[in-house]
Amino acid sequence: MKSAVGKAAFSCQRSAFRGAAVGSQQSKVGKAIALRAMPTQAKGGLAWGTRRLAFRWVIAVTVAAGWAGLATAQIPRAESAAQGMASGKALSAPVPKALAPYTSCVFPDGLRIVGSDPLAPGVKSRSVQTATGMHSIDLVAGERVMFAYPMTDFYANVKTELLPADEYPALKQTLLANLHFLESERGGPSPAEALPAGLHGFEVHGNDRQKLEGEVLGMYLLFDDQARVATTIDFLNQHAWERKFQTMDGYGRLRDNFLRVYTGCVRQNQALER
Repeated sequence: MKSAVGKAAFSCQRSAFRGAAVGSQQSKVGKAIALRAMPTQAKGGLAWGTRRLAFRWVIAVTVAAGWAGLATAQIPRAESAAQGMASGKALSAPVPKALAPYTSCVFPDGLRIVGSDPLAPGVKSRSVQTATGMHSIDLVAGERVMFAYPMTDFYANVKTELLPADEYPALKQTLLANLHFLESERGGPSPAEALPAGLHGFEVHGNDRQKLEGEVLGMYLLFDDQARVATTIDFLNQHAWERKFQTMDGYGRLRDNFLRVYTGCVRQNQALER
């Protein structure tokens, strides 16, 4: 039974986030992965949705009771905005100021943001599993941001969350406990042996698989204590012809580059907003 649950550690969760438009990637995604599930952090009952046209719902063994009613596909933000303009209704709520720097980055190697979506209305928490059981992560706001290289499948699923000020220290430790719990499971990932230099003041923790297998190859946490923002990055695995890398060494180089460039981009965006 433990082995089965361990395999579920990088499986998919039913979730409660809106679907996002995928821009120029959508025509490719619609053909290549129309029935594939989006991998997310396991054992967490995550409050994140699936892309409306590209993914199906998959229920993991540890979904918290009562969340099923929240897991309904929503109109993507871009589509909703367009409909709002046409009907004269109010547009979708803007990205919260603390999270906006995480949603507008460009990478010199061609990686691009291909979609983002916010927490569904009414969602104020999500659950994660630790060695001591399930724990709730209270949320002030959240954004999911999807990254992809041209002519490839999704590369990274980034969930950036603003946490309550009075609970931030405790919630941070709970997120770390969830990361370590995944590492303790049979067949689970291994702690990151070394982090790249130059992560622009973020506190970073992570783990990786040792082979190109499973739906998620690595999970990393970025903490910005001053802003009270916790960011979870799932580095995704795809079919060989749908991904940018073909070896674990290649995966590691792209992962390290992503961490350096993304953290630098966020810091630059934060500076521009001051």
